[in-house]
Amino acid sequence: MPPIWRRFIPRSVRLRSRLRLKNGRWRLATPDRVMLEDVIAPEFLGRRDIRRMLDVGVAWYTRTYPRLYKGIEYHSIDVDPAMQRIAGSRHHTLSMTDLATVYPADTFDLVVCNGVFGWGLNTAEQVARGLDACADVLRPGGWLVVGWNDMEGRRIPDLDALAGRRFDRAVLPAARADHLVTPTHYAHRYDFFTRR
Repeated sequence: MPPIWRRFIPRSVRLRSRLRLKNGRWRLATPDRVMLEDVIAPEFLGRRDIRRMLDVGVAWYTRTYPRLYKGIEYHSIDVDPAMQRIAGSRHHTLSMTDLATVYPADTFDLVVCNGVFGWGLNTAEQVARGLDACADVLRPGGWLVVGWNDMEGRRIPDLDALAGRRFDRAVLPAARADHLVTPTHYAHRYDFFTRR
């Protein structure tokens, strides 16, 4: 049974309390999304070597991301065909493990994979296949941002070892670290890598 307060506070009010208006657009106000949109994305927007990116995973709250990454050619994928209606014009319905079926090698300068590992690609073998697919479509030196929940049942098994086959950890200048942990009850974190 849901907490009693849920019976008295309409869902629309609860949802609005988790939203913020930024640049004329409603955005999700959870700490992990704020970190992505206010710290991580601006870092890449200011770089001349980031011209084309892939966002892995689409949801209603990423609808504004083509505008968030303005100036970068924005592509997205999701396994759910229903996400096509809210995605941008450069969207494909496919699994992260099948990137090579659509994109040639060295296509992207940046891949953001947030909320996929532990939420669809769950085993070490699946994560390794996803990381290999990212490496295949990233140019050498291209960036990979992995967002995941460091909690039981969602934790990525041996992320460093799996990524270490084709990626190096990288310090994101805006964060001054090779990872960030957000203050969420689900321990969401971002890890930063560059392709060898």
